[in-house]
Amino acid sequence: MAEEIQAIGNKDIEETINTLKKDYGMSTECLSHLLRGKSDGDKIEIPAGFEEKRSFTNLIFMLDTLSKEEPDFKFKAFLEVLIEVHKISADTIAKFAKIPTQYVLDFMIDSSTVPIEIKYRLASVIMVLRFIFKTVEPKI
Repeated sequence: MAEEIQAIGNKDIEETINTLKKDYGMSTECLSHLLRGKSDGDKIEIPAGFEEKRSFTNLIFMLDTLSKEEPDFKFKAFLEVLIEVHKISADTIAKFAKIPTQYVLDFMIDSSTVPIEIKYRLASVIMVLRFIFKTVEPKI
């Protein structure tokens, strides 16, 4: 049985924006600044151009799924980008985090085996490295 593909319409986008504002307390000002959209009081104008709308929509839905994903899942994904795309070794990341390399490897295999204090050290290093190296990542 073939799965049906549904287009995301402006109504879906508006509903997601309203959820972000009502459920998460994000302001129209904050969202319009992030999305580079024009705002008229309480409403944010959805871009008409394909690329602009795609970027706008991606950011909206990434914000919407933020609370639904597990933190370890996100950090694992960022760690994989650092290792695979930027060719930073697990050993280098461990040295920055001041933890044994084995913890980095264990985190990638099964994050539940890594103590929370180690995860915290690792996560803070992953965030900073991701921020630094994001500017040289290939465009998707």
